[in-house]
Amino acid sequence: MYSQRGFLMPLAIFIIVAMGGFALTMARTASQSNTSAVQAMIAIQAFYAADSGAQWGMNQLFYDAGSPISRSSVDAKCVTLSGQSRSFNTDGLRNCRVELLCTLSSDPSNTISYYQITSASECGNEPIVSQRTVELSAFMK
Repeated sequence: MYSQRGFLMPLAIFIIVAMGGFALTMARTASQSNTSAVQAMIAIQAFYAADSGAQWGMNQLFYDAGSPISRSSVDAKCVTLSGQSRSFNTDGLRNCRVELLCTLSSDPSNTISYYQITSASECGNEPIVSQRTVELSAFMK
């Protein structure tokens, strides 16, 4: 008579454990890949929101359909522009918010005004949020 040792049972357990580990690794990789794609999209949205906010700020400074602009009026607009915030309702920038800061300086002879608009955006919802900052500069004689 032959004695059986049962070597297939440990082999079956090993295969089940190995396949379970492999399946778990694949599930984690797929989940991380999906999260990375969402983070990349929200980062792009945040950049475009910051850029749109900066361009909107420049428009507020230098465009006035009712009257020609002057250096003193643009200086005053820069002061009022600081601290303003905007939220977007367009499809590509939904859930994005922008805060603006306008910094005014002039040359030593006070003949040129320099404007720096800083647009800081935040897009997304917890737990995935992205922030971007864009700065634009201009001057007026």
